[in-house]
Amino acid sequence: MASPMDMIRYGKRNVVIAVAITAAAAMTAGCMSGPDIQGTFNRTFNVNGPVQLEVGTGSGDVHVTVGSSGQVQIHGVIHARGWSDADARDKLNRLESNPPLSQDNNLIRVGGMGTDFNAGRDSIDYTIAVPANTELHCRAGSGGVDVNGIQGPANLSSGSGDVAASGIGSDIQVAAGSGRVKIFGVQGQTQVTTGSGDIAVHDAKGVVRIHSGSGALDVENPSDRVVAETGSGDITVNGATADLRVRTGSGNVTAGGNPGAMNYWDIHASSGDVVLQIPSNASFELHAHTGSGDIDTKIPIVMEGTTNKHELRARIGDGKARVEIQTSSGNITLR
Repeated sequence: MASPMDMIRYGKRNVVIAVAITAAAAMTAGCMSGPDIQGTFNRTFNVNGPVQLEVGTGSGDVHVTVGSSGQVQIHGVIHARGWSDADARDKLNRLESNPPLSQDNNLIRVGGMGTDFNAGRDSIDYTIAVPANTELHCRAGSGGVDVNGIQGPANLSSGSGDVAASGIGSDIQVAAGSGRVKIFGVQGQTQVTTGSGDIAVHDAKGVVRIHSGSGALDVENPSDRVVAETGSGDITVNGATADLRVRTGSGNVTAGGNPGAMNYWDIHASSGDVVLQIPSNASFELHAHTGSGDIDTKIPIVMEGTTNKHELRARIGDGKARVEIQTSSGNITLR
């Protein structure tokens, strides 16, 4: 058994070791944070015909817009970080003189696909002006992505940054981890998936398919079929005129529009309320069911078949389309 004096010596030694480890950790953290020095570069690539643009960043933002035909113009803002001011400045000088850009005919590569220069410690924000006839493939680790006006198709992804796109002339596909996604005026199909971020799609001309683990979904004035699914967020669809399929685990649903002849609306909410907003000239067969909520109709209907407090079968107009609404414990309102 150790003597009292030995225990004191052991205790002092452990304190010294703990202090040394703490100091080393603090020094390491300070060095890892290091000086952050900023710089810029500009490059122009001449192209002839449709452009393929590939962009990859670890933590920088990406903005792509339409510029001059026949040229791809790239402006980069570098954030270089090193163990010391001299180390960061040396890295900045190397990146300014030799940025991660390459050209293979009409294929332009910017950055690295999903990686950056030093495990996320360095970053470059890109502003890229391209001809309108450009196809884009962009991956950002934690930065935001903003794309405007290109023909596309566009394939965009971000780990935690927001994604925005508008005026895309063909299809768009987006994957985001926790950032918000906003899509406006896409002429082709729209497909969006997020882990927990909200999704908004407005004025889409093609089919819309959106899915989120826990984010809210908002679709405005779609021209084609809509499929919207979320684990626990609210869903709002306004101006729907084609087929509609909506699923939410625990959020509320508001669906507005006119199903149109021969279309099918399928709306499910596990525990949320459902509100159906339709014009006076709407025409469809309705089957609404709720496990424990109430059904309230504020529009003229013709009752059909068995009806009770929790289930309603009815016809609105001449009943050409079909609308099915189901919720486990929420209320259903038609107005």
